[in-house]
Amino acid sequence: MAEDKLKQEIFYMVSLTSKYDFTKMEVVEGILRLENDRRILDSVIGRRFKSKIFDIAAGVSVDNKCVICGQPADNKVICQHCMSTVSTSDYAKSKIKAKKASFKMNGVLKRVLQYSAICILTILLCIQSWLLYLLYTIEITNPYEDPVVSTKSLVPVDDVDDAKFQLSLDFPEEYGYTITYVRKDEDYVGRFLLDRGDCCNQVEKKLTDKQRYDYFFKEPVYVFYVTNIQEHSAKLGIAEVNSRGAILVMGSFNDGRQTDSFYKYR
Repeated sequence: MAEDKLKQEIFYMVSLTSKYDFTKMEVVEGILRLENDRRILDSVIGRRFKSKIFDIAAGVSVDNKCVICGQPADNKVICQHCMSTVSTSDYAKSKIKAKKASFKMNGVLKRVLQYSAICILTILLCIQSWLLYLLYTIEITNPYEDPVVSTKSLVPVDDVDDAKFQLSLDFPEEYGYTITYVRKDEDYVGRFLLDRGDCCNQVEKKLTDKQRYDYFFKEPVYVFYVTNIQEHSAKLGIAEVNSRGAILVMGSFNDGRQTDSFYKYR
């Protein structure tokens, strides 16, 4: 049993070495992630193999010894002699034969799945056509609304209390709003220079490289939660205030349909 397990490990290592470039970290990370789930390489040789391919991908200097026999290996992992010996062994031939048999069975299954997929896609196309018909015949009851913007002017703030007071002018307690200070954080300078009502995400997607360089510097901001909870409804979101008194808001209380995006408010 132990011998079969070792054969499986060595065959697996040879297969990986013949297929993949271990100088690419994303390749090695994928192999090690899969190995972490399957637990194939747990012998001394297997652990030596995993350690070496990770070092190669990380650019760490490694020796050129074969992890199986210790002889020089051009690829620094497994020498050509071991590669050839393992690839032509009876174990490898039985594995290849089993794989071919499985491939033939999979071919039949694939055709069955293809026919099934065609039937399903036809049904989905009919459903899609029906939904499109409904879309164009039913009156739109929930149209897009532009985000609300402040009518107040910019007033510089010196501390969190000043920032909270400026927010309270737009979200007053007498209208059911609660403003809760969260933390002092950092956000991108360019967001606070947008026109009122602009969506930060939409603007950022269109920036040129030069514009992005100036836009994505950071500055300190005060971060608050803004809520308005009634008996049968609730509005909530986040507001950020910078030192100049400019305000960004995100959330359902601002009437924007993209409630997960920041909008320039003041």
